Amino acid sequence: MRALTIAAAAAGVTLGMPAHAADTNVTANAAIVRPNTLIKTDDLDFGTLVSGPTGGTASVNAITGARTTSGGVTSVGNDAQRATFQGTGGLLLITVSGSTSVTLSRVGGGAPTMTASLVRAASTSGGGIALLGTTLLPSGVQTYYIGGTLTVPANQPAGDYTGTFTLTVNYL
Repeated sequence: MRALTIAAAAAGVTLGMPAHAADTNVTANAAIVRPNTLIKTDDLDFGTLVSGPTGGTASVNAITGARTTSGGVTSVGNDAQRATFQGTGGLLLITVSGSTSVTLSRVGGGAPTMTASLVRAASTSGGGIALLGTTLLPSGVQTYYIGGTLTVPANQPAGDYTGTFTLTVNYL
């Protein structure tokens, strides 16, 4: 009888204490590729820039993703990124080609266009990243990166600028 009384008293103490819980949302991501496919996982973004009284450039390195500016262009924040693609396929080899430049137009118009020259890179079997031209790569899963150099005219009007380009991967 005594053991039952102690258990009931302990249960009463637990029930009398207020309960607290905390929740948080977490994101999980995955990229699934099928044989002989290519998917974009990140866009090329030159980030937020200030155009000065002289023209200049903003570059996003295809290998490292780092942004640099020159001339009358100043970067604001750290919001630049290289484009990233995932692909898989090929029986023996993969060739990579595509656009060598992209024209960016102001959303809503009313401003001169800007042009960016593009640079391609890909993951290597040793775990690094190497620049590409139209290059033969071994078959299998590859990660491709696109960077480039955007030419910004002097006093370019403020706004959001966008353009599209093509990456072509042929699986042989």
